[in-house]
Formats: sequence, C-alpha cells, structure tokens
Amino acid sequence: MNILKLFKHKDEFQNISGYQDIKNIIIRALESEDSYNLLLCGPPASAKTLFLLGIQELDHNAIYFDASNTTNRILDVLQEQRPPIILLDELDKMSRPFQNQLLNFLENGRVKVVQQRKFYDFELIPGAKVFATANDINRLSKPLASRFRKLFLPQYTEIQFLQVAVKVLPKPKEETVHIIAAQVWNTSKDVRDVISVGKLIRRSDTEEDIRQIIETMSKYGKMEMENAK
Repeated sequence: MNILKLFKHKDEFQNISGYQDIKNIIIRALESEDSYNLLLCGPPASAKTLFLLGIQELDHNAIYFDASNTTNRILDVLQEQRPPIILLDELDKMSRPFQNQLLNFLENGRVKVVQQRKFYDFELIPGAKVFATANDINRLSKPLASRFRKLFLPQYTEIQFLQVAVKVLPKPKEETVHIIAAQVWNTSKDVRDVISVGKLIRRSDTEEDIRQIIETMSKYGKMEMENAK
C-alpha cells in the first residue's frame, strides 16, 4: 500500500504538536523510492523521539534501535531482517568506533565490517530509509554527520509539552498527566520519561507519590547518563 495513502487513513503523527512542515518532509521521504537519511537534531522536549515512534506506528516494518546500544545487536538485526526503515534514537550516544562502522551502509546501503570479532557482509534492500535523532550533533563524527540531511528542531514550550503529555498518556486522568508532565519538565524534559512514569502510576497516587517516583528515576538515572559520556 502506498505510504501516502496510508497517511490519509491515519492521523499524521497525532502525538506531536505542530511541526506540520517537518511532518510533510518525513512523509515525502517515506514515499520516495530512493534511499534517504534524515537526522533530527535538538534538545530534549523537541519531539525527535516522537517522530521515530510515529514512523514505527505508521509502518510496522520499521525497526527501532537505541543507538547507545553498540553491541552486535544492531548489525545482527539489519543482517537478518533487512528492514526498509531504520530508526536510530540518540545517535550521538553511540561510540565513535561504532559510528564509523555505519558509514558505508549510510552511503551505499552495504555493510562490510568486523564488529566484536564477527564479520558482516550484506546489503540493505534498495530504497532503505534511515531516520535518526541526536541531542548534540557535535558528538557525531563529521563523516557520519555528513551522511544525513539534518533538521534542527526547537525545544517545546512548557505548554506544548503538557499538550504532548496528554496525547501520549491517554489512560490516566488529565490532571494526573499534567502533574507528571510538570515534574518531568522540571527534570529531564524528555517525553519518554513521561511515558515511563505513566506506566507506574496507580489511581490512588498523590502528587507527592508522583514526585517521589520521578526523583528516584532521576537520581539513579544519573549513573547511566555519566556512563554514556
């Protein structure tokens, strides 16, 4: 089914407020028969990850990767499944050696590398698309950054962030969602944290309960952030 027709039967990135112009670019990239590499850059709370999740909802053949995972899993999945759409979240957290392993496949769709003593030699399907995100483009190697068309997204305002939170958390009461979003806005400003916290909320939770959950996740999440540097 033509991807553009599919869009007409679904809300286009319904969890994302604004960015109609960027939505149009992504639709065109998905519809194109040619390969395309698009990098969404910007701070937390700029809808980058929401765009990747929206693409994955639109086409279930799209494969999502946390790009900070530099084990063989990424190459193993690419070799086994040859997905038409590849989603790389937080590409700037990928180690430089592994960034270099991706250069050829971003350039010509071919993977021919040795990674952790395993040899990979395969080609992606013609017309494969790669969509990636990065908070800090300066943490990408220049060769890797040059393989992408880059779009720089501004940070959401707090009001827009609250609106997005209501869309990504439809089950809790709106008042509860606003409490979660306000707390997350004051810490990470990451919509993924809104979703993560929302999964832990009980109907009986108070604002203090929610605050403690977010403080705990923030406190013990700092170690992961330090290790990623």
